[in-house]
Amino acid sequence: MSIRKNKQWLLSLTLGIVLAISISCSTSSTPAAPTTATGLTVAVTTSGTGGSYAPRNVVAIWIEDNAGKFIKTLTVYAAARDYDLTNWNTASGGNKVDAVTGATQSNVGIIYGAWNGKDAAGAIVPDGTYKVCMELTDKGSTGNFSTFAFTKGTTAATITPANVPSFSSISIKWVPLL
Repeated sequence: MSIRKNKQWLLSLTLGIVLAISISCSTSSTPAAPTTATGLTVAVTTSGTGGSYAPRNVVAIWIEDNAGKFIKTLTVYAAARDYDLTNWNTASGGNKVDAVTGATQSNVGIIYGAWNGKDAAGAIVPDGTYKVCMELTDKGSTGNFSTFAFTKGTTAATITPANVPSFSSISIKWVPLL
């Protein structure tokens, strides 16, 4: 091969690699829906708060008991800015044991969570009233925070709360543990 053809081949290869890296870095992976047959599943469509980082955002979903005691984190997407999730940090102390975690979201969209009825230590919690807590921010401070009560018990139930700032199309489904 001539030097000119080698340079063209090398340039083509380099451009292909740069393009592949660019696409993989700019594409936000969509969180997968939970595949749990029993326990709690949560699905919610997120929207921004109009902050300076928008559309990039950090978000957390966790469980508290009816008295507000932290039980377990389900989902946290906030690798670099989890400190801006002030409600989640206050409740959980940053506990991510067995949670689905990932990088700061590059856009708003559907977020999922799943709970097997256990606390962060792995113990099954008693039946009763619990809260799904959600927090999202796209600014360098506290964003929107909401809670939704549900009953963990022997009866299946699905609730679809009204839309609130940053959270819409909310589905919270409990299927009794086997």
